[in-house]
Amino acid sequence: MSCFTQDDKLALNVIKKAFDLDIIVFLDWETFYKSKANNGSKSFSLKSLTYPEYIYDPRFHETGLGLVIDLDEYIDYGHGGAFYNAQMQKLKDARADGLRIGLVAHNTVFDGAICNWRYGLEFDFYFDTMLMRKYLAAHRPSSLNACAKDEWPDDPALRKGNDLADVDGIKYEYISEEQHASLAKYCRQDVNLMRRLFLAYIPRIGLANSTELRAMHITLRGAIEPQFDIRHDLLEEVIKEENIKDGEAVVEAIRFCAEHDISGITPKTFSSNPQYEVLLRHFDLRVPKKISKTTGLLTPALGKGDPEYIRLQIDNPEYAVLYKARERMKSTIAKSRAERMISVSSTFRKHGFTDACMPFFLNYYGAGQTGRWSGGQKLNQQNNTRGGKHRLSMLAPDGYQIGVCDLSNIELRVNLWFCGQEDLLENFRNDPNFDLYSDIATDIFGYTVKKKTHPDERQMGKAAALGLGFSMGWFGFQQYLASGPLGMEPMFKDDEFCRNVKNAYDVKHYAIKAMWHFLANTVMPVIVNGGELRFGPNDLYVARKDQVVLPSGRVLQYSNARYKGEETQSGVSMKVVFDSDKYDLWGKPIPKYLWHGLLIENISQATARDILAEQLVNVDRELDEKYLGWVMGSVHDELLAALKEGKEDEAFSIMERNMSKAPEWAIGLPLANEGGYAKEYSK
Repeated sequence: MSCFTQDDKLALNVIKKAFDLDIIVFLDWETFYKSKANNGSKSFSLKSLTYPEYIYDPRFHETGLGLVIDLDEYIDYGHGGAFYNAQMQKLKDARADGLRIGLVAHNTVFDGAICNWRYGLEFDFYFDTMLMRKYLAAHRPSSLNACAKDEWPDDPALRKGNDLADVDGIKYEYISEEQHASLAKYCRQDVNLMRRLFLAYIPRIGLANSTELRAMHITLRGAIEPQFDIRHDLLEEVIKEENIKDGEAVVEAIRFCAEHDISGITPKTFSSNPQYEVLLRHFDLRVPKKISKTTGLLTPALGKGDPEYIRLQIDNPEYAVLYKARERMKSTIAKSRAERMISVSSTFRKHGFTDACMPFFLNYYGAGQTGRWSGGQKLNQQNNTRGGKHRLSMLAPDGYQIGVCDLSNIELRVNLWFCGQEDLLENFRNDPNFDLYSDIATDIFGYTVKKKTHPDERQMGKAAALGLGFSMGWFGFQQYLASGPLGMEPMFKDDEFCRNVKNAYDVKHYAIKAMWHFLANTVMPVIVNGGELRFGPNDLYVARKDQVVLPSGRVLQYSNARYKGEETQSGVSMKVVFDSDKYDLWGKPIPKYLWHGLLIENISQATARDILAEQLVNVDRELDEKYLGWVMGSVHDELLAALKEGKEDEAFSIMERNMSKAPEWAIGLPLANEGGYAKEYSK
């Protein structure tokens, strides 16, 4: 008798039909690893290595493979090169014969990468039960074991095994028959659990939310199938330029110290906390302190984002040369990212990926609370500076151009729409070129600010629009400016300036300010106490106990939301906290404060994310249907697509048209976009 129900069979058939698949393969690779605890020798595992570093390391090898097609009862398992090659070739032959094949794994980037990077096997659609879990319960752990425990709490038979520990650090040729038998049991159980989770999750996600399944697929495809060619010469220029900038900043700081009779200063003076602290004391500066999160003891507060250090810089601007040298020595991101991009692309080229040699590593639901994408595999390709050489080094594969289309001011527009700030929304509707950043900057500086002629003032307007819109206070705004927000240079402004900007913002954005009070006094009590409250434009948002349901159907989770009393100078103050997705050493959720500023930020960013996700899927579908290209991925509020050469205008018009449309539920939300296409990622 089959262990699968009619509902299981129906769910699988519906999914296959929806995504035009002939078969779905459930697959799990077992690979050699060596934990840190293994005989005290150097580790070899994904805890310390990226996927390219691990999979293309000479030490890497497979120790087993389990797979099953659709709802077949028997889960096939084997080990050894002959078995792996036969299984991979079987699937490649099936695709060559016209079968469309979907892949399901738990962490599909890893298993799919082995299939593609080592065996040249691609799939027509990628599913991932780990990502499905993130969509359904972003606040809960997403390991296979955690998913199984939550799904079947009373069934000990449906648990992940621990047999893998028996082969820790043991190479394939030394694994005994008994250990192979244990591995087979372990792997088959993983495949069994993963398939059962897939069948359980699919009805909950439903085809009404197939946008999310397609968004997962596009993200997985970008990470598994290399998307870009890479220009090493530009990245080598980045490394040289960064070294020069570091040297210039340090030389200038050393010269400044010499003028004040301070000698013995070296680059390490600025990278070492103790030495930098001593240097500041030489200038009679009081070094700020904070409580260390790791030791619980007082430690110098000299991090770029430490409020106390920011205040020191604001109060003592005459030592800016020292602060700059410190920042240059502590921030090596630009250089290390260039080095890693060279390393990754060189590795892929070495293994036969001569056309496209760089995947687009993005994490679906990387920003847990809002569901936005984040950068992955230590490359963080979302944070490459616009117009910078990191971006310019990324090229489209042969026969394609990179189309880039950016949703203009999307978070700002969504916030205005959500809060009902109709006067400013009307400006966007009536004038496609209306620039709210310049408009806010005009209020700040008292003269007309234009994008082309006043770029610095406009940047201040942008910082104010994006920072103050989420109920940031004047002091927080001061710290925000000093941190160098949105890729800007740090701006150190005095208290009076920041107070005036905050007051001007609140007066102009009266509806947004009113929404802050509504969220604090009406919505948050429902999240804590329960009930149901519809709110926002057209009552599209729903507050319930521990959650806010978005118009897309996605849910913002605030698990175990509760009031917590705190002693203050005025007495006991009641704050709202909830269980975050971070856990302490004892496995308990770490509480996080919920206030109206965080809530409106979450709602605005999550709504903007859902708009982009729908557009991402629509653009990819239309490009595919017309054989004009595919979506490579997204970077914050912009989409990247490979556009077929010779058809670029037609393909890019698809991007522009789809990204001008708001979802059906977003009535009255004016959207705009800008972009273009080129061989390189030039926007």
